[in-house]
Amino acid sequence: MFHRFGLRGWASLATLTFGTFGTFGTSGIALAQVSQPPIRILNPTNPNPNPGDARMNQFEDAKGASWRVFAVDSLPDAPVVIAQVGEVKQHNPPSTWSVHVTNHSLLPAKSVTVAAAVVDVNGNIKAIQPLPAIKDLKPSQVQRRETRIRVTVIAPTDRVVFYLRELMSEAGDWKASESDVAALIRTAAQRLPVP
Repeated sequence: MFHRFGLRGWASLATLTFGTFGTFGTSGIALAQVSQPPIRILNPTNPNPNPGDARMNQFEDAKGASWRVFAVDSLPDAPVVIAQVGEVKQHNPPSTWSVHVTNHSLLPAKSVTVAAAVVDVNGNIKAIQPLPAIKDLKPSQVQRRETRIRVTVIAPTDRVVFYLRELMSEAGDWKASESDVAALIRTAAQRLPVP
């Protein structure tokens, strides 16, 4: 059984806690002043940003991302995002690949098209395979899709990259530019090198 006693003094609050026989009591002092962390001014010319910088948000990877499978944010303004990616290993190769898509909007998405790009060691796209469209993705809903890559043979050092190709919703319509996607994939491939 614990008993708390409040003591007044020094314009601060002190609390003593006494425990049962054989236990130690604790004391805590809460001061009136609380220190605040410094406000950082975002320097756009800083070549070495801290991980907390707003510019580092572009490098947040989907859950399950690795050098072998990852996702790029081809539609950064869209309310639908790729939340998770993965390789579903089979006893008999080839593996299948999974992607989880979620809707962060308050409005449903009429149609979401995800594509899987097969990328070589240097980040160059070998082939693109669009997945079947996801219809009527409700707000906060997560859809999982699994696919087998059939457009090309995947070498041991190749990677699979998922991206949103097209989105139609009541909030608006978005379509990814293939040249922008290629640049995003090349940048992400350099960040996640082949071991």
